[in-house]
Amino acid sequence: MRYALEATGISFQVVAAIDINPVSNEIYQHNFGSDNHFQKNLLSFTVADFEKMNADIITMSPPCQPFTRVGLRKDINDTRSSSFLHILKVISLLQKKPMYIFVENVQGFENSIAQSLLLDTLRTCRYQHQEFLLSPQDFGIPNSRLRYYLIASLKTNFPFFESLQILHEMPNMKDHMKFLCSNCVNNKKSSCRTKCPIKHFLEQNSSHHFESYLVPDAVLLKYWAIMDIVNENGYKSCCFTKAYYRYAQGTGSILLPIEDIEEKAVFDLVCQSEDKKEQLHLLKQLRLRYFTPKEIANLMCFPNKFDFPPNVNRKQQYKSLGNSLNIFVVASLLNLLIQDPSENK
Repeated sequence: MRYALEATGISFQVVAAIDINPVSNEIYQHNFGSDNHFQKNLLSFTVADFEKMNADIITMSPPCQPFTRVGLRKDINDTRSSSFLHILKVISLLQKKPMYIFVENVQGFENSIAQSLLLDTLRTCRYQHQEFLLSPQDFGIPNSRLRYYLIASLKTNFPFFESLQILHEMPNMKDHMKFLCSNCVNNKKSSCRTKCPIKHFLEQNSSHHFESYLVPDAVLLKYWAIMDIVNENGYKSCCFTKAYYRYAQGTGSILLPIEDIEEKAVFDLVCQSEDKKEQLHLLKQLRLRYFTPKEIANLMCFPNKFDFPPNVNRKQQYKSLGNSLNIFVVASLLNLLIQDPSENK
């Protein structure tokens, strides 16, 4: 959220950055320092605490487990929803309410009781709001990460005609600037204004650097047929989840880094063979590997300066990224939220 605010170019000061996860907090402090940062449960913050903060905008990503399609969907009965419900209560009780509210969550939140309570709170407090279901692919970024977003404002009008329906594209999308990757910026190219290939997000390191990211033999042999395998010239990759690198199915794409190889021919040969050793020999020719944490951060539009603390291990890095969000998409929505409607007149 902070990197997204930075990307908008809007001047801001963080009055409070709050998370309960120790690894996430360590990553935050490593990149931003500890000023106004709290590793605390949101339930411990009172209305008086929020009054002292005097925030103009609250951005939040409530825990998604109560709403995700692969979870139990306990909704507000899940204890992990308690902090979100607490924030809604606090907002309703504040004398001076924040001018803006921004919410991000998984697809499925839009059908929850928690979402209904959010909308009820906004209406009672006289916020206008708009909901979205957007993916980075809508902006020309080669990664699928469909997420629910809500923007809310106490201002009289948005710079667009809001809808009671959930929008599946940005208002005036044709006029909205597409993502322009650093590769094209540095080389003064404009091709990425339509869409950007995966290779522009990859690390440029020696082959030795990627050895430890090769898919292990046992995983390769057992799961190759169900892996989402992409090459660097492609324009699509699956959503990377917190289980990437630990589980093979449905957690994110696998990269085929070798150019000019006919992978279908290799897979056909694997299917024709009944010898496991031969199958493995064929599959290993493809040099299939995991995307590195840096590459996933690039696909999620983190700035180049973003870094992990040295003691945060690889699995923790993947898990943190899987729980994060696409910065360009959020920055685009924040610009839409905070933009002065008079600017479009």
